[in-house]
Amino acid sequence: MTPHQLRSHAELSAATPPRPDAAAKLAGRPGYPTDHIAPGQLHGAILGSPHPHARIVSIDTTEAAAMPGVVAIVTAADIPGTTHYGLRVVDRPVLCHDKVRCIADPVAAVAATTRELADAALARIRVVYEPLPLVDDAEAALAPGAPPVHERGNLLHATRHQRGDLDAAKRLGLHVVDTTYESPRQMHAFLETEGGVAEPDGAGGWVVRFGCHNPERDRQVIAAMLAVPAGRVRVIGTPVGGSYGGKDELTVQPIAALLAWKTGRAVRLHLRRGESTDLGVKRHAMRIRMRTSCDAAGRLRSHETWVLADTGAYATHGPEVLDAAQEHAVGPYRHDAVAIDARLAYTNNGIAGAFRGFGAVQVQFALEQQMDRLARACGSDPAAFRALNLAAPDAPGPLGQVVAPFDGPARALDVVSRYPLWTGPRTWTDGRWRRGVGLALVHRSDGFGRGGPNSSRIDLALGADGRIELRAGFTELGQNLVGAIQALAARHLGCAASDVHPVLGDSARTPDSGPVAASRATTLVWRALEARGAQWRETLLTLAAARLGEPAGPLRFGAGGLWDRSGLRWPWTTVAAILGPDAPVAEIELTAEETPSAIESAHFVFGACAALCQVAVDTWTGAVRVERLVIAAALGPVASPAGFLGQMEGGALMGIGLATTEHLPMTGGRYGARNLDTYLVPTLADSPALEVIAVENVPDGDTVGPRGAGEIGVNIATPAVANAIATALSMPVERLPVRPDDVLDFLERAPCP
Repeated sequence: MTPHQLRSHAELSAATPPRPDAAAKLAGRPGYPTDHIAPGQLHGAILGSPHPHARIVSIDTTEAAAMPGVVAIVTAADIPGTTHYGLRVVDRPVLCHDKVRCIADPVAAVAATTRELADAALARIRVVYEPLPLVDDAEAALAPGAPPVHERGNLLHATRHQRGDLDAAKRLGLHVVDTTYESPRQMHAFLETEGGVAEPDGAGGWVVRFGCHNPERDRQVIAAMLAVPAGRVRVIGTPVGGSYGGKDELTVQPIAALLAWKTGRAVRLHLRRGESTDLGVKRHAMRIRMRTSCDAAGRLRSHETWVLADTGAYATHGPEVLDAAQEHAVGPYRHDAVAIDARLAYTNNGIAGAFRGFGAVQVQFALEQQMDRLARACGSDPAAFRALNLAAPDAPGPLGQVVAPFDGPARALDVVSRYPLWTGPRTWTDGRWRRGVGLALVHRSDGFGRGGPNSSRIDLALGADGRIELRAGFTELGQNLVGAIQALAARHLGCAASDVHPVLGDSARTPDSGPVAASRATTLVWRALEARGAQWRETLLTLAAARLGEPAGPLRFGAGGLWDRSGLRWPWTTVAAILGPDAPVAEIELTAEETPSAIESAHFVFGACAALCQVAVDTWTGAVRVERLVIAAALGPVASPAGFLGQMEGGALMGIGLATTEHLPMTGGRYGARNLDTYLVPTLADSPALEVIAVENVPDGDTVGPRGAGEIGVNIATPAVANAIATALSMPVERLPVRPDDVLDFLERAPCP
């Protein structure tokens, strides 16, 4: 192995300028989507179902429609075009017309002159329901004779993967760990709940401003619903509020657009936190059984996994989440034989969908518990056990597919194995506190799997105002995509970061780049600049020199404009004015970077992280405090230190929440918490001493460049915390989050020495 190329947390922090959009956001510019005030704006409100499963007998809007100030009421009967939307499975109604399948399923919507009037009108809409049997458990949903949530049955998706001689591998296994794990439903808890404004554009079309991941896809869905050409709908994804996957799929945008279409006026529609809890998506709750064996020398032999996931009432990203769970269930390890069965069930519980960590974090928590237990069974150090069982850098991927060669798992594991937190004591007691140090290792796929929307287009141009524009349909959701684009463009073109103006997420101004999801945006920008950045720069230099009557040779890109040997010669504004509409535009088409293996949904690119976690467990109360977290992130060259650290630190805190506090139970198809006073997420006060080390090595000939940092912080933190708790208490961790009651119950059975 060649020497590691490391950048410490301190080095990364020192290289981190203020985010280019920080001052504007701190000053409230631009605001949230719902801050947009349009002339004559109306206020929308949605009537949701009070039942998690019921047939709609009738809807009477007469009394509500007669109320002063009520401008329009819409039901499914008002939709002129497509009535349902979805991704791989189109099953979610814009407005329900025959039955409801979860609490708050939308039945009608009102546009009125004030929100108060809209709410009052909702109370006057008479809906007669016929309650249906409730399906609130994934196992029960798949039992013979279960009431159907959808006509085609309750099994939404199932996968099976097997390779190797399982029976032979099991015969070689001396130590076997067979455990069932549970991972909870988790809420995104973004700053701004789902909301925005839809309004007529004055030319027969509509402008829709909402937080979203893919303006082009939203435009297509809304246009199909309104039965108009897509060109009459413009979607602008707004740059604040956060998402973490929760705004990847549409929720209320179609209803707002329908109200604007019906009234011919702007309509503001914004879910309150409780409404967002009911109607928004959550992380999939999963039950995972793993049976893994190793031989006396500690070599992994057989690995069997059974996954059962609850997707709730509608599919959204459920099938892709299950595919990701299957693909990550074996980790970066080499097993003689593998068998994975995964099922995804419809229920009348809340809707589960995209969430940072996307289907992988649940199985990674389980797998990393398995690794620690097997290491203990054969008397091996957990780090050495993992190192012994790592797949080779050029080995096939988890499903046997061809992948981009990468030695990130080995490098990340090596870095943390040498860290003093790991080489020192790993358990100790301090009065009432029991402390432990845990280790975890994960790899994480980038982009979408084979067959997904992996292609992209990104444009590069010189704007009329003299700024270099990188235009992409991606949206800035708080992940510092603006800063990453500026840093990458400056590096590839030779200009200053401040010369670069990212134009993002506006379907009227940006090309279809596909979703900003799956940790793909930064990598695609890097690929675009690698592919065409130098060519565009040379074309512009040649054209500019000709127009300026200069020889092209001495000119080069620099801060503020074109430079010659004496310094800045022609500012960008001058160059833009001289070239005018003849300034070159590079329309960069990026083909899908997919595995050539014919395995549906399999990925080609993976990044990796290893982590050490120190926890303190209060033996009096059962509370867990995460004190230190050290992450070695092998994700290739760091494109933007600010974006890299922000994603890793934020993701880690979200993973800590999943491991220690966040759990959104459902009883009878209703959420047990609907606000952040009873659903507790970590805050800055809960953040541990956090150190992130970048491992920037990539193999010779690598064409991928930076791997995504958007999700893997969650993926690594959750199993690292769980393993640290298990170490501190010598307690098996089989359910997340680790509740104080679980700790106290265990300590009663196994008191402190």
